[in-house]
Amino acid sequence: MSLHWSRLLERLLLLVAVLACYPALASKPYADIHVHFNWDQKEIISADEVVKKLRAGNAEFVVVAGTPSELALELAEAGGEFIIPLFSPYTHVLGREDWYRNEVTLKMAEAGLKSGQYQGIGEVHFMSGFRPRFSNQIFLDLLDLADQYDVPVLIHIDSGDASRFINLCTEYLDMKIMFAHAGGNLLPRHIKEVIAACPNVAIELSARDPWRYGGLTDEDNVLLEGWREVIIEHADRFIIGTDPVWRVTRTQAWDMSDDGWDYYEQILDWFNLWIDTLPNDVQQKIRLENAKQLFNRQP
Repeated sequence: MSLHWSRLLERLLLLVAVLACYPALASKPYADIHVHFNWDQKEIISADEVVKKLRAGNAEFVVVAGTPSELALELAEAGGEFIIPLFSPYTHVLGREDWYRNEVTLKMAEAGLKSGQYQGIGEVHFMSGFRPRFSNQIFLDLLDLADQYDVPVLIHIDSGDASRFINLCTEYLDMKIMFAHAGGNLLPRHIKEVIAACPNVAIELSARDPWRYGGLTDEDNVLLEGWREVIIEHADRFIIGTDPVWRVTRTQAWDMSDDGWDYYEQILDWFNLWIDTLPNDVQQKIRLENAKQLFNRQP
């Protein structure tokens, strides 16, 4: 057997084993505010197939970013108004490497927001020790566009504490900002600091599942006490997203397609397990109501 087919077989066997441990649960209506439809996902799943998964999960609406950015529009074309596209500054396959040096990024963003094709900006990544920094002019100009068109921005920042993010969000208190992955490795005490400092920030909980960042639930998928406390106390500040991007699991080699959409149901089941333990009014807010307000989807 060739190395390629051996890897594919290993991936299939792993997927079967994982899904067997997480039987599909009935999902209440929800908004998934963090999915991707990227070039290396499109290689193995079509836009129509993605939409079927989202509808089967009972999503009321879904917020998508694409790399290249135009793939978000392709998913929206397949799903209609059910899909909300974000403008990703990653406008080509390797866009994460140069977007902050490319003036074309701003022209494309403005054209897309002005036409109404895009209804937000993101996901924009910042990693400690890597470029760009928050002071990058193209990033600041993207924020100005978000402010001008009154659309949310999805920001991903990995850091050991909340200070870097707070320094940013306090400069833009009138802007709708989504804090991706609740800061990745941050703890409830850090999130309380963000909530207190920046009333305009929605804390987004994607990728805090046991297979990626973790730190939200215990081995029985029960919400950890510190997180339960802050989520109930600030129920109007949290939103959910699945972020089905899976390279981090090492289930495929670097040169293979991203099979994250294979795990969408697994991630959604995990959300349902711990959300169902919360008070009903809190459940409704973090499943759907907060996201509807953020994206002006109220009747």
